[in-house]
Amino acid sequence: MCDSLYLLSLFGFSLFSTTVLTPPLARLASNKKIVDLPGLHKTHLKTVPLLGGLAIFAGIVISILVFGFNNYKTFIVFNGAGVLVVTGILDDIYNIKPLVKLLGQILAASIVVFFNAGQYHFVLDTFASYDIPALPVLILIVGFIVLMINAFNLIDGLDGLAVGTALIIFGSMALIALINGGSANMLALKVIGAGACVGFLFYNFNPAKVFMGDAGSMLLGFLLAVTYLFSLGGEVSGSVVLGSMFIFAYPGLDTMFAIYRRLRNRTSIFKADKGHIHHVLMSLGYSVRKTVLLLYLASAVFAGLAILLLTLDISATSLLLIGFVTVIFTFALFR
Repeated sequence: MCDSLYLLSLFGFSLFSTTVLTPPLARLASNKKIVDLPGLHKTHLKTVPLLGGLAIFAGIVISILVFGFNNYKTFIVFNGAGVLVVTGILDDIYNIKPLVKLLGQILAASIVVFFNAGQYHFVLDTFASYDIPALPVLILIVGFIVLMINAFNLIDGLDGLAVGTALIIFGSMALIALINGGSANMLALKVIGAGACVGFLFYNFNPAKVFMGDAGSMLLGFLLAVTYLFSLGGEVSGSVVLGSMFIFAYPGLDTMFAIYRRLRNRTSIFKADKGHIHHVLMSLGYSVRKTVLLLYLASAVFAGLAILLLTLDISATSLLLIGFVTVIFTFALFR
């Protein structure tokens, strides 16, 4: 396991790299007219440059290269991430069709799953105990990663919301890894991811000077899903299941809510709308900043519960109670 000074160095270097890279990429985006225009389901009132996601990606990659843990596992992860970033940049510039975008997401997830299949032994062994073969399980893992990619793409609707949520999740996963032990490389990647999020948040919090675009939001969802799955270990339990749900609770619930809402309204699940949780809060009169801070608080509460569930020995009664309250809360949200 990494010592605290090393982790602090990783965090600081990633933060610095992303902070330095964001302004020139924002200027490049403005000069090349790679911008996000106001209107439709959007909440910003002025033109904002994109390509912030490229700064996040570059900050993370540079940190990995400088600190020298670019092993095979990390190489495969960032091959998949590279495919995703290219897909996102193409969407930011040309507004590609949803199906093409989805194919890019599936390709990125498939690279990291099928070229690193051994890293998912916890999930594979769990399903193998029920005589379920590996291939459908690996396909299911690809589906989960694609779901998280789209979850962060969907919540990236207010200044600082997606990157701040990612920061909270990266931080909680790093803390869990510190307490439980595990892969030093995965812990380092989570810390680097958190540093990049802080570096970009300087420019992205309301009023945002730059957006990360689809390239950034999809990248964060991808890295969070992959690093979490790589870190799973031990035995299957109610704590692991519930804790995993709480780690991704806010983006996961918002995505489920969006799919349910669009199917109920008989519209395409790819069609953007103003029915997300952040839109609902703003319709109640909250400002952009207050809405984002409320959702940060919700994410922090869920993260705290996940940390407790995944690091402590929780009784069966407590697990049932937490599960019951979660179901009631989810049902109330859908209503």
